Amino acid sequence: MFDLESLYKSLIVHTQNTITAVRDAGISTNLEYYAWDSRGEVSEQSDVDLIGLAGWSFRENGGLWEVRSGLTLSTYNDINLFREIKILNVIHDMWGEGSKVPMVDKNTGIEFTEMVVSDFDMLPGGGGAEKRNYRPVGIELLRTSS
Repeated sequence: MFDLESLYKSLIVHTQNTITAVRDAGISTNLEYYAWDSRGEVSEQSDVDLIGLAGWSFRENGGLWEVRSGLTLSTYNDINLFREIKILNVIHDMWGEGSKVPMVDKNTGIEFTEMVVSDFDMLPGGGGAEKRNYRPVGIELLRTSS
């Protein structure tokens, strides 16, 4: 059942679940998924908070799957970054070391196994524009293939 498309969709599903958790907590009711890898124009971004995958890699290592992924969070009009840090708390709760990320089938969306986060690295903010801040997060996930 494993293939790279299922892996990629699983990362997106878990990111969408993170968005739901942030919204449900009332932290950012307008947080949206943004496909950073699509290399869209920054000037075309909506005036809302954004989160999405920012690159990922897969490595097979003697039966161990190693997945590295980046998430980028961008808050809008969050001058003191208070909303950013609250969202980062939720991201850490769902993606922090030891967290489980469900693997879903690319066609059915049904969970068939899970990956475990082995490393969570909140990186320094990438600066920001006048109204938009950027915060990258690095994540490593592991799964045995058996």
